Parts: sequence; structure tokens; C-alpha cells
Amino acid sequence: MIKIVDIDGLFEEYISSFVKENIGKIKPEEIENEIPVLYEKFGKETLKELDGKTPETYYKDFSAEELVFALIEHIKSGVSVSDFLCEEITKKDTETLLLEKLESEENEEFTVYAMNILNDKKSLKALDKYLEIVEWDYPETVKEIATEFLCENAEKVKDKILGGWSEYSVKAKYYFCEVLSNTSGDERVLAILLEQFAIHADELPLYASYLAKFGDDKALPFLYTAIENEKLNYHEFEELRFAIESLGGTYDKKRDFTKDKLYKKIKGIEEN
Repeated sequence: MIKIVDIDGLFEEYISSFVKENIGKIKPEEIENEIPVLYEKFGKETLKELDGKTPETYYKDFSAEELVFALIEHIKSGVSVSDFLCEEITKKDTETLLLEKLESEENEEFTVYAMNILNDKKSLKALDKYLEIVEWDYPETVKEIATEFLCENAEKVKDKILGGWSEYSVKAKYYFCEVLSNTSGDERVLAILLEQFAIHADELPLYASYLAKFGDDKALPFLYTAIENEKLNYHEFEELRFAIESLGGTYDKKRDFTKDKLYKKIKGIEEN
């Protein structure tokens, strides 16, 4: 049975001992630079708390089920989850088990750990679950992790997103626009990105960036129309101009932003 041990706490004690031993020999900022090296050394230290094994080797002989159970128990007990445990879960055949637990465990912290491990494993089996997470009522942190991995596999999930587009909530469409912007060459996607660009006039920089990333110059007329709006602030203007230029266009018209706070800050102009 895996012991629920605060390995990160033991590492903090290891660091404290190092600091005491090196008072006057090493500067505080140098200690901070040494932490990755110390963590590697600590991983090779035999510890009585781990039955004489090292943090690197303690988890190696346990099964996938035991490792995932230990992850859940660490979280339920309020004990820090060490990188050593996560790395071993990543190495083992834990993909199916983690996905099963994502369905049954409602703890947000576990969900975040499980998703990060699945992402490290490049789990394509997780894609359907991540689409569900974005679509339904999950915490924002969880949605963001799901969106990040979906973006990395945008072409694989594109047709499923497009197939359900009319049924999605405004919030789900917000995340799925980012995913779709990582695809290319699909007129259906361009139509959606242009539609959302027009709808979200209050978030022009974000939706302009999606058009820029998608990379279809047929979006240029819409960007040119938007940038002519005299009510744009400097940030909105710059993002629209960037999107235009990234799609091969140009915009050289002089605009006066001398009253814009961001413009003044960037240009070093003092407020009156």
C-alpha cells in the first residue's frame, strides 16, 4: 500500500538544511537558482518516511490502480501531490483509469491533476470528455485546461464542434472559437469566426486574434471595416492592425490616440 507522504514538505526541510549549511557562503538569489539541482539531488536521497527508498524510486513498483488511488488520497487528505507521484502516473498505463475517475470524481483539484497528466500522456481518448467539459457546467480552470488540449488537436475535433454549434451556449462558443481558430482552410470555420467577431464588438482584440490565427485573408474586408471605427481605443486599434498585417494587408491611415490612457503610458506621455 502506498504511504500518503508529504514529499514536498520533506523537500522544504531539505532546502532549509541546505540554507543553514550555506549561510554566508551563498546569496539568496543563488539558492533560488540552485533549487532545480537540489530537487534532483533530493530525488536520489533515501528517506525513512519512504521505507528507505528514494522519492524517484518509491512509486515505481506500484500498479496503475494504486498510483491513481494514492493521488486521490493525497488530495482528500490535504497532502501536497509531489511531481514524483505525477511522473510515475504519467509513465504507467493509467489513461483509461484516469478517464473513468474523471467521470466519477467531482473534486476539482483531482480533475485538474488528472487532466494535466492525460495531457502529458497526449491522450486522444480524452478529447470527447474535454468537449463535454467545455460544453457543460465545469469550473473555469478546468475548461481552460480542456480548451488548451483541444487547441492542440483542433483538426481532430473540428467536425464535432461544427456539428453541435447551433446548440452550444454563448460560453461554450467562447471557448470553441479559440479551438476552431487553430484549424485552417474550412469555410464553415471562417463563417463562424466572422459571425462571432461581429457579435462581440466589446471583445474585438480577442476575436480579431482568432481571425489572424485562422489565417484566411477573406477576413480582411471585415477587419478593415472594424478598424475604421473612430471610437476604438488604442489597444483595440493595435490588435486590429496586427490582425490585418498578419493576413497580408496594410493599414497606414494616421489616427489620433493622444487622449488614450494606454497610448500615453506606452509613449511616456504624462497625464495633465
